[in-house]
Amino acid sequence: MGGWKVRLPLYAAGLATGGAFGVLFTGGAMPYLLGAALVALLVGSAGTYRFLLLFPAAALYALVAVYGMPPLSLSGWRRLFERVGQDVYEGVAVASAAPVPYDLHPGLLVVLIPIVVIVVTFATSATIYEESPVVSVAVLGMTIGTLSTISFEVGIGPFFALFLVSGVALLLFAGDRTGWGERLAPAAVVASALVAGFVLVLPEAPFAEEAIRPAQIDWTRIGTGGTSRLAVQADVGDYLTRGREAELMRIRSPEPMLWRGGTLDHFDGVRWSSTVDRGEDELGEEVSDSVPTRKVIQEVKVLQAETSLLFGGYQISNASVPYAMERSDGSWTSAHPLTEDSSYRVLSQIPQPSVAQLETAGVVYPALVREKFLQLPEDRPEVLAETAREIQDDYAPRTPYDTARAIERYLISDGGFTYNIGADYTRADKAIEEFLGDEREGFCTQFATSMALLSRELGVPSRVVYGATTGREKEPGEYVVTGYNMHTWVEVYFPGVGWYPFDPTPGFSVPSVMEENAPRPEMNDLSYVSSEAPALKGRQTEDPASNPVETPIGEGFAASEETSAWDRYAYALLSVLLLILFLAAVPLVKRALVARGRPKDLYRDLTGRLRDVLPFTSGAGSKVADSPALTPTERLLLLAGAAGIEEGPFREFAWTYSESLYAPDPPSNTTRAYRKALLEYEKLPRWKRILGATNPTSLLLRAQRRLAAYSGRFGKALRAKIRALKRFRVGW
Repeated sequence: MGGWKVRLPLYAAGLATGGAFGVLFTGGAMPYLLGAALVALLVGSAGTYRFLLLFPAAALYALVAVYGMPPLSLSGWRRLFERVGQDVYEGVAVASAAPVPYDLHPGLLVVLIPIVVIVVTFATSATIYEESPVVSVAVLGMTIGTLSTISFEVGIGPFFALFLVSGVALLLFAGDRTGWGERLAPAAVVASALVAGFVLVLPEAPFAEEAIRPAQIDWTRIGTGGTSRLAVQADVGDYLTRGREAELMRIRSPEPMLWRGGTLDHFDGVRWSSTVDRGEDELGEEVSDSVPTRKVIQEVKVLQAETSLLFGGYQISNASVPYAMERSDGSWTSAHPLTEDSSYRVLSQIPQPSVAQLETAGVVYPALVREKFLQLPEDRPEVLAETAREIQDDYAPRTPYDTARAIERYLISDGGFTYNIGADYTRADKAIEEFLGDEREGFCTQFATSMALLSRELGVPSRVVYGATTGREKEPGEYVVTGYNMHTWVEVYFPGVGWYPFDPTPGFSVPSVMEENAPRPEMNDLSYVSSEAPALKGRQTEDPASNPVETPIGEGFAASEETSAWDRYAYALLSVLLLILFLAAVPLVKRALVARGRPKDLYRDLTGRLRDVLPFTSGAGSKVADSPALTPTERLLLLAGAAGIEEGPFREFAWTYSESLYAPDPPSNTTRAYRKALLEYEKLPRWKRILGATNPTSLLLRAQRRLAAYSGRFGKALRAKIRALKRFRVGW
């Protein structure tokens, strides 16, 4: 079934299946996956070499597409494999912890690209060489059906439509080649209907959501009697639902506070992550020396939890944990995880800035503050900018502090939002759009994320804080923190003041000890949005970073990322094509060398075949057979014996070949003897013969001998010239 009438719909279905894997990502993966499908179509159409090429092509394309051109040194390859291993480990963690769609991650691509190549290659081969188009359609259809289930059918429609049309066309055209065309190929129609029905029904199957949905994997093991992981990027929603009764920490403190664990500063459109590190500077002072602080000591005991974070009131200035490290965002981490019954003490400096200090802070931000804490994803939904403009128009804030309080008020009372712990935004990349759009319900994750992004849209640096509310007061000054208390809120940066907390979640507030001199105004009090507020001092209107609503941050970076992705895709595809051409060129060159049919060419072909197949047999090596002291008969018999095949036909060919070299009247049956020897050679397993055909050893050895002969003749001629020159000088 090699006609284009069959191949065109087959190739279209293969490309549709490769592209369908793109629904697993938020964006940017399509070039890699379509490239993988294209490589698979080439490999699956490569005839007897298709399965030989499959795994090298899949591995090479994955490496080059994701990491660029391979290194040239052994140490470079070692570092590359170490990086691949680390990326795959991180990719598996991402897939286990986060719902679909995932952010573009090299580890996930390295895993998925070979899967695409293998699936599409198998389907291509099934139609072209095994003449089983039904198998091809079934394999591709079930793959798209599984992807549809995982992604809740979101984004799968165009790929499924292309596959369905192509699959039915493939079955009909393939049936036409077998004589079914006049009866409209009833078996093909039935098979395509069954596959289409399976693809459509699978997402609605009762087992699908529980068996396949990644979002249901409780990777933190909250509420199962096990240990809960407390980490900056853990899903707070899991704590609030499954693990709400789990007792995580017991904290003794003279003041109730928010227990701060860490911060999240980078948002990719789906999830927050932390990019801060030790030793990083110029991120803005956490608490300015000009701001009065209040010292509070807390004692923390870890209960049903495991964490490397140190929890305490803002800002921790000292901790009793050995080798504890302070990060540039003011959070602290332990070198070794703190497990159940671990305890420590922390000293917190609680900043107490006044409203006047916050109002007059201005907008002259350090460069890295603008870069890191005004960051916004390029493809953020339009509703974010629309909401920011609505807040700007309705509240007319004059200072960053006014802006922060206006956003807080909008989310708590004026915007019509409702706190709902059961809110479930299946598409993580659509959550903000739905939350600020029509849904308007959620828990702290949605409210804190929205405030941080709206602040950045309005040019005010912000970050999300991960931690816990005060907890249940078990005894005076002793608070038990459960999963129900895990919480996120927002911190906003003010030059000359530092970071100041805001909690935009309805029903929650920052404890009074943390905002004693600048409390949140009552929701019916508009005094903080006053037309008498001082104008912003030092506003740099010409700086694009000061107005992210009009000038998206990171536009150039995103463009360069897109360009480099396509470059890597092109490099990968070119590398695979070069590999295919190289492997195909070896047998073609061998065939060309024997085409003339001279006895010498036939002899070289047989010895080359036997020598090239030896690495894939249990026989001895070929080094002994390369000895120049051997006769043609001895060489051929030695190689045939090492390959494990009958020596008789090779003995007969060796005799006729020797006769052609030395007899005055050479025999004419050399070609017939060659064919008999070739028939004996073809009794070897096909896979050995395929590997032998692509083995370039005999060609390299032949080139080496020819080069040695040329070198010998050149050296002989050079020595003759030197002797002639010496004789000329003596005679002179």
